[in-house]
This record gives sequence, C-alpha cells and structure tokens, in this order.
Amino acid sequence: MNNGHTTQSDQDVLLDTFAAELTVAAYPIALKYGVSGSSLDLELEIWKALTELVRKRGHELLGAATTSQVASASCS
Repeated sequence: MNNGHTTQSDQDVLLDTFAAELTVAAYPIALKYGVSGSSLDLELEIWKALTELVRKRGHELLGAATTSQVASASCS
C-alpha cells in the first residue's frame, strides 16, 4: 500500500496514458492535412514525441506538486 501517494512507476503509467490519449487526438488531424508516408509510422512518431514531452514536463510538474505538498504539510 502506498498511503495515497503515487510511485514513480505509477506516474510513468499515467504520463504514458496521457501521451497515448493526446496521440489519438492528434493523429486524425495530421491525417486530415495529408501527411505522406505510412500512417502507422506517423502515429508512432506522434506518440514518441508526445511521450517524451509529457514525461519530461509531467515529472517536473508532479515533482513540483509533491514538493509543495511536503512543504505545506511541514508548515502545519
């Protein structure tokens, strides 16, 4: 049990799921504008780029939230 706290791997799963959802949203738009090449390659490239960005920014944001939660808890 993690006492209501998310672990690093839980955060990774959440961030990867979010990146996948963004990919599902972005993919039809990219196809609409006529991107050439394999549609599977396009989808994978979108997913890779979004996953990298979401993980980087997500860890920064989640880390900041955790730090501020700890700070406010220690002030109580």
